[in-house]
Amino acid sequence: MPIYKFDEVLNDLMDYFILGDPDYLLQYKKQHNLPDDLLTEFTTEETGDRAVEQGVMVPMIGIENHPYTIYFNLSENVSELMKPENVLQHKRDGYCLKVNNGSIYLYTIPYLRDFTEAKVEALKKYKQATIALPNGWYTVAVLAGLTHQLIEIETATGEIEKIESMEPTFEFVLKPSAEKPEYTADFNYQFRVDAE
Repeated sequence: MPIYKFDEVLNDLMDYFILGDPDYLLQYKKQHNLPDDLLTEFTTEETGDRAVEQGVMVPMIGIENHPYTIYFNLSENVSELMKPENVLQHKRDGYCLKVNNGSIYLYTIPYLRDFTEAKVEALKKYKQATIALPNGWYTVAVLAGLTHQLIEIETATGEIEKIESMEPTFEFVLKPSAEKPEYTADFNYQFRVDAE
């Protein structure tokens, strides 16, 4: 299984990323009669914690405002952030995720303010960081830090030049599971990436 890479992924100026199958979250919302404003619901009630424990989504908090390199790692190889040229700052295991509709997305918290079918369709059209995945259960490890990247910049003369840079990065290591994995992660863990 491969590694997928996305460049310049933004967090919409909010300190959250959410990983998951948004269609499954919509189904979960309807099944549990939750309001369209999932942001308020999940931050004021226990329903958000239950949704995370049940593998509906993987929330990450403490996200600084950087453009991020994102990796979805489905391989058996060493993860990108564990390679010697990169700088691992966070590694958290214990997340579980259920894929019900053939794909997962990395999206931002503003989508939860009005989580309707129209909003989910808009999210899916935007597709900044998404991959197709077979339906089923997955264990998820979240790694964050800095990875060595070649960045293209335009010079004053209009030429494209490549420079080496250490870029803020998130990597999601996903492994299929025959049944629901036990959720052991910490909801409140802060994934601040020090880009200095």
